[in-house]
Amino acid sequence: MEQDHATSPTPTGNADAQPDQERRVTASKMGWVIAAAILFLGVAVSVFLISDQFAKKTTIGIPQFHDNQIELIDQNGIARNAGDFADRPIALFFGFTFCPDVCPTTLTMLAAARDDLEIAGVNTKALQIIFVTVDPERDTPEQLKQYLSLFDANVTGLTGSPDKVRSVLQQFGVYAQKNDQGDGDYLYDHSAAVFLYRDDGSFKGTIVHNEPIAFITEKLKSIL
Repeated sequence: MEQDHATSPTPTGNADAQPDQERRVTASKMGWVIAAAILFLGVAVSVFLISDQFAKKTTIGIPQFHDNQIELIDQNGIARNAGDFADRPIALFFGFTFCPDVCPTTLTMLAAARDDLEIAGVNTKALQIIFVTVDPERDTPEQLKQYLSLFDANVTGLTGSPDKVRSVLQQFGVYAQKNDQGDGDYLYDHSAAVFLYRDDGSFKGTIVHNEPIAFITEKLKSIL
């Protein structure tokens, strides 16, 4: 007598469930990544808009660049005044050559932003980057020339007598405080913003320290 032998079903339930579970986990991770990216983009845009709006508000009552009395000397020993920089956009920064961090970082970022604009096809030849020292005692024209040669940014450095430099700092509302480090050495605490001026000399706004390079690039583009 023949006897039927029932074939045991293959336990596929768990095997099918596992790929589904893995897909759900992967989809969940992707969702978190996308959400995080959107959140970061939203925060970045918000920071830029707030910064730009603040810069627009600060333009009220600020004199045009050429209305300031500037009687300084550049890194080549040539006397310069505000009129020498007329009819071209300006990125103006105050610092000193012995600055350990803020100044070299700012000059490097300005140079990088200008390079990015050039790569994007924007003509930046008219842009003037001006570096005014807050430390005229050490920052002679020769010292400025040597220091600025380290940056591929075509920067005009300005120095002068302590009284002349102090006058310029006061006119632009720049803070600079000498701090003794001992053994005759000293540093300066100083305003770290870059002042932006259009080619007609009107004040556009500022670049604050440690702004993302994309924001710096857009702000430079706005005055070209």
